[in-house]
Amino acid sequence: MICAPFIGINHHWQNMIFGCAFLSSESAESFKWLFSTFLKSMGGIMPLTFITDQARAMVVAIREVMSGTRHRLCQWHIAQNALSHLGSLKNNKGF
Repeated sequence: MICAPFIGINHHWQNMIFGCAFLSSESAESFKWLFSTFLKSMGGIMPLTFITDQARAMVVAIREVMSGTRHRLCQWHIAQNALSHLGSLKNNKGF
């Protein structure tokens, strides 16, 4: 079971928790349900930007349910991905 918190910034530029869900599956269908339910609770107003990790199922669900929202990847996950793929270059003096 995964925890899926919705954390964002309100109209006063304050951090806040918009909601939280526990999902038994990380499938695209589960995320579609989650994002549809979130939008319903927000009166149908889509977030301007949505930041997630690189889970393919979330990417698919966001494109389908929140097509007008900019989807960005979390900076920490990008750094981890770069480190795992480019880490060998770290000690390369010619790079």
